[in-house]
Amino acid sequence: MHAFACRLLPVVLVAGSAGAFIKDRKPQFPFPFGMTMRLPDSLRGTVYELAPLTPRLPDLTRLQPVGFLYTHSLNVPTRLYTEGIPGVTDRVEWFAIDYEGDFQIDKPGRYRFDLTSDDGAKLYIDGNLIVDNDGIHETLSLRGSAVLSSGIHHLHVPYFQGPRDRVALVLEIAPPSEDFRVFDVRDFKPHRSARQAASAENEEIRPHLRVDPAFRGSAALTGYELIAFKELNAQPRPHAFDFLSSALRFPAERASSQYAITFEIPAASITVTPDASGRDNTLHLLLLALVRDESGQVVKKASEDFRTSITAERLADLRANTLTWTRTVTLPPGRFTVEGVVVDGEGNRSSANTIEIDNPARQGIGLSGVALVQRLEPAGSQQEPGPLCFGGNRLVPELAATLPASARPSVYFVVYPDLSKPDKPKIEVEFLEGGLAIAKQTADLPAPDATGAIPMTIAAIPQPGSYELKITARQGADSVEQTIQYSIGGNTR
Repeated sequence: MHAFACRLLPVVLVAGSAGAFIKDRKPQFPFPFGMTMRLPDSLRGTVYELAPLTPRLPDLTRLQPVGFLYTHSLNVPTRLYTEGIPGVTDRVEWFAIDYEGDFQIDKPGRYRFDLTSDDGAKLYIDGNLIVDNDGIHETLSLRGSAVLSSGIHHLHVPYFQGPRDRVALVLEIAPPSEDFRVFDVRDFKPHRSARQAASAENEEIRPHLRVDPAFRGSAALTGYELIAFKELNAQPRPHAFDFLSSALRFPAERASSQYAITFEIPAASITVTPDASGRDNTLHLLLLALVRDESGQVVKKASEDFRTSITAERLADLRANTLTWTRTVTLPPGRFTVEGVVVDGEGNRSSANTIEIDNPARQGIGLSGVALVQRLEPAGSQQEPGPLCFGGNRLVPELAATLPASARPSVYFVVYPDLSKPDKPKIEVEFLEGGLAIAKQTADLPAPDATGAIPMTIAAIPQPGSYELKITARQGADSVEQTIQYSIGGNTR
């Protein structure tokens, strides 16, 4: 899988070979990462010591700093690293430096950035992720861009060094209609009054200047996503194995809807590589979902680089089941296409598919799509709240429409009453077989939760056969309907 340039996305990243974009750079020696002495108009780097085998940038705000560095630029081309950071730590591996500072833009327009690192680094501008070069890797350059207005902007570059012996960290900038050069904050010195400068200096001495908000929903691509993106755009599209995908709609708001994008992958189709001892096996998946609007523009993305070790004792159970992956995105009214790709990292194979979304604006009472329930699992303290999380659990949807004879199926859906109306919402549930109604029930709905939603689960008919389940939500004269079809009596997975 080769490096490539993605030309269709709003943020363009280019992955290249080691040092591909490093040129005419004068290295900073003998203090490559900065000095412990305060420098005026500089970037401040907060230094942390990391646990060995840390695979990517952790949440540095949860760690205790061991010291601070100051530098005007990030200009450390690939080099051996053996001296540590005098006055701060003697670590030559497993450390992180979190750089922050303000800079002034006088010429508004699109600014391009090139971030080179060994190992992982990220670039944020005003809290927005511009380049994601995270993970343990050799020297790698990635590019991104941002439209900047005139005025002061905030720059944030967290960086970490994993295993010894080489390091690299270079940030370059290309203003509108100009070539790349090493970013030096003195070239973009903020225009502050004496009072503003004093305030900024006071803020500078705090342990953490700012905490960037969690980054979600950008079309900027990370290094591993570039690999998946290349497979997604191959012609013909790859199809080495089957996998199912869906986008379940949750119209919580009138102006937008949440969609739970889910992949379901038969584990028996994925390559599992045993280690030399034969006791452990490695499974590695790259998962990427891109949401495009009607013009073909990428408006949302979701992804994961998933790698796990499976013991020989658990391997048979894994092979008999499916792997399910779900991410939630929010979309405005309109038509969209979800392009999904799963890369089998151990087998160097991949498969892609596409589904269509028609997302109308919600009118009156709202009703989500209906999902078969595969299982419930504890949400966990780090679980992002979403439409599939309720009662401290996370629902794992079942995408296969044919279930084994031993199944005891149930379905999940969410009703969103129109809170501006006094009418009490009701639900009507109807089961059909061969087009004929075989069961029907109507009931009042309970009060909505704090978010205005009423999540529901209903046991479905478990006898062998093919069924259609019709759910109708009513409130006054308004009604909305959703259906789902399923069969009982298929082969046990």
